[in-house]
Amino acid sequence: MKPIFLELRHLKTLLALKETGSVSLAAKRVYLTQSALSHQIKLLEEQYGLPLFERKSNPLRFTAAGDRLLQLASDILPKVVAAERDLSRVKQGEAGELRIAVECHTCFDWLMPAMDSFRQHWPLVELDIVSGFHTDTVGLLLTHRADWAVVSEVEETDGIVHKPLFSYEMVGLCAKDHPLAHKEIWEAEDFADQTWITYPVPDDMLDLLRQVLKPAGINPIRRTSELTIAIIQLVASKRGVAALPFWAAKPYLDRGYVVARKITQNGLYSNLYAAYREEDANSAYLEDFYETVKSQSFSTLPGLSVLE
Repeated sequence: MKPIFLELRHLKTLLALKETGSVSLAAKRVYLTQSALSHQIKLLEEQYGLPLFERKSNPLRFTAAGDRLLQLASDILPKVVAAERDLSRVKQGEAGELRIAVECHTCFDWLMPAMDSFRQHWPLVELDIVSGFHTDTVGLLLTHRADWAVVSEVEETDGIVHKPLFSYEMVGLCAKDHPLAHKEIWEAEDFADQTWITYPVPDDMLDLLRQVLKPAGINPIRRTSELTIAIIQLVASKRGVAALPFWAAKPYLDRGYVVARKITQNGLYSNLYAAYREEDANSAYLEDFYETVKSQSFSTLPGLSVLE
């Protein structure tokens, strides 16, 4: 057999392929062009003389050889991360404080698994969530009332660093026997005579309004609720329609409470970023929290896209 020069980058690529199910998305995840990633996989397959995944499957299906390397990646990469984390503790210390602020009502659902994982690795870092919903999380960072924030847009601000988390699709929701349930794709006009059930947030934070309804001159009647489950119940009771992240709606879709439909032909997508103070950019535990959130999100939430 030929000498094998298996590297960590190869294992990271395979995991990215597994988690995204797409060559193009995996390439963005590991900061390669699609052709560079394909070339990397081709060289591996030539080394072993075996295909690693089925080219025409959607999502990707790995062969037995690919599954074996994925198992290796799952065994080795966590140990590498743990070793790097230990070295960071030695260099910068283990204790600290990390206060988190969010500007989206559904953020807590996907932040909790990441926070639980982070606590296991940094038990001496005091992890806390700044209570309440905030429309100016960057302001909390600048006044040192928060250390790490989740934001939906990048607004260039002196002293603040933004890093991409992920992109996700917003879907339209209605009752199973609602007239709009028969339409696979909703356009702006479909909302004109509907009651739109949404979170009580400023208009500039509602992507459906900014990207779809406002350009079409449509501003439907609105009803608000703080809780996702309450929005779902209102929709199921035909009190109105809603637009929520696919990953937030999926548990209720799986139970058949409501149905989801695509919004516009190209879909409606929203983005999330992490923001923190530039002076904290070298904090080992802050950087590790960012990587933990990103990794946990892609491994647990359905339908995410890589955000550049």
